[in-house]
Amino acid sequence: MVSVTARKIRELGTERPSGANGRLYTGYLISYPYIGRGMVIFRDPHGHRMITTPVKRVLGEPGGKMIYVETENSVYRLEIHGEPLFPMRAAGE
Repeated sequence: MVSVTARKIRELGTERPSGANGRLYTGYLISYPYIGRGMVIFRDPHGHRMITTPVKRVLGEPGGKMIYVETENSVYRLEIHGEPLFPMRAAGE
């Protein structure tokens, strides 16, 4: 589990202008995004969460500070804050 800020940078095949700010989601990523499954970010202690459509592609390293996640409908840039509270593994490890 690691603290992240996810910024939506593309939605439904539409690129955002370079100066436009995408929607921000801040919370905790429980596991590394896995192709074929929705990515889940827990946003607060009351159980609110953001669940994406299934992940199609992940760019970046599991231990890196920034990764890009492409889902069926959107692309997100995830900024990793600090070290994971628990070891994060790619699914299948």
